Amino acid sequence: MSKRRLGTLLRAGFWLCLSASGCSSANPSPRQGAQAEASPLKCAVDQVRESYCEGLLPMSTATGAPPPYESCPAGIEVPAAGAYPAHDRVARFDAPYTEVARRRAKPGHACCYSWCASLKVADPTEVLPYAGCNQPGAARESYCFPELESGTTSPGPGALSQCPLAIRPPETVSFSVPKAAPLDLASTQQRRRQGDKSCCYGWCSRMPVGI
Repeated sequence: MSKRRLGTLLRAGFWLCLSASGCSSANPSPRQGAQAEASPLKCAVDQVRESYCEGLLPMSTATGAPPPYESCPAGIEVPAAGAYPAHDRVARFDAPYTEVARRRAKPGHACCYSWCASLKVADPTEVLPYAGCNQPGAARESYCFPELESGTTSPGPGALSQCPLAIRPPETVSFSVPKAAPLDLASTQQRRRQGDKSCCYGWCSRMPVGI
């Protein structure tokens, strides 16, 4: 990657997250503190792990998850809640994600599942100047997801090599989806300092007149 390209992304990332309070996440990482060996199958290159929790499942099932989660089905059909196209039809039981969800919401009966989805990696050269935030009527938007388990074909700098330099955000999280949203270095590094290995992206959508 050229110094010019990296410098452009660094400036965009710094400008977008000049104030940490202005950064938000549509999909915070659920894997904080979890052990990798308990995870479902590893996602491939340029695939992102997406997750879903259900608290109203049957108390017993013929194909239960491993102990001590026998009351949770071992797998469910991938829900429509995913942001990107799912790689498979089945969402596998995710023990680490389940543990995190149960600690957050007592008494802790949630069953959580995860699957791999095809991330839309974008060309960094298609990022608009200032990520589109210098346009009239621009509204700041952001999106975060867990770092890619098997890496990416367009790695970020240094310790952020498992984050793509730019992505096309999902339709569900943006008012006006840009061709490419840059890696938000300030927001991503802030999360890393908190122990959250997420990749965060920032851009601005142009709002119609009258909104």
